[in-house]
Amino acid sequence: MKKSRRMQILVDLAKGKEDSAAQQLARDKAKVQHDLQKLSELREYAGQYESERNLLGLSAYLTTNYQHFVDRVRQAIVQQESAVGRSEQQADMSMRRWLQARSKTKSMDWLKEKNHKAELVVEEKQEQRQSDEFAMRRFLDNMR
Repeated sequence: MKKSRRMQILVDLAKGKEDSAAQQLARDKAKVQHDLQKLSELREYAGQYESERNLLGLSAYLTTNYQHFVDRVRQAIVQQESAVGRSEQQADMSMRRWLQARSKTKSMDWLKEKNHKAELVVEEKQEQRQSDEFAMRRFLDNMR
C-alpha cells in the first residue's frame, strides 16, 4: 500500500476526531446561549417583582415575605451567572480542542498530499523509463 493511502487512513481518523470536537463545540455553545437566556429571564423576573413591590403597598409582614422571595430570585441570578461562566469556560475549552483537531487534520492532509505528489513523480519517472526502454527496443528491432 502506498504511503499516501496509509496517510489517508490517518487523515480520516483525524477528521473524525475533528468532527466530534466540532459537535461538542456546537453543544457547548448552545448551552451557553440557553444559560444566557435563562439568566436574562431571571433578571427580567426580578425586575418585575421589584417594581411591583413598590406599587402594591404591602403590609410589613407581606413586605418581609416579598423581600425574602426577591432575595431568593437574586440568589438564583447569582447561581445562573456562575452557570453561564462555567458554560463559557467549557465552550472555550471545546473551541481550543476543535482548533487543535483542525490543525492536526490539516497537517496530516498536507503530509498526505506531499507524499502523493512524491509518488506521482516516482511513477512518472518509471513510466518515462519504460517508454524510453520501449522506444529503444523498437529502434533496435528496426535496425536489425
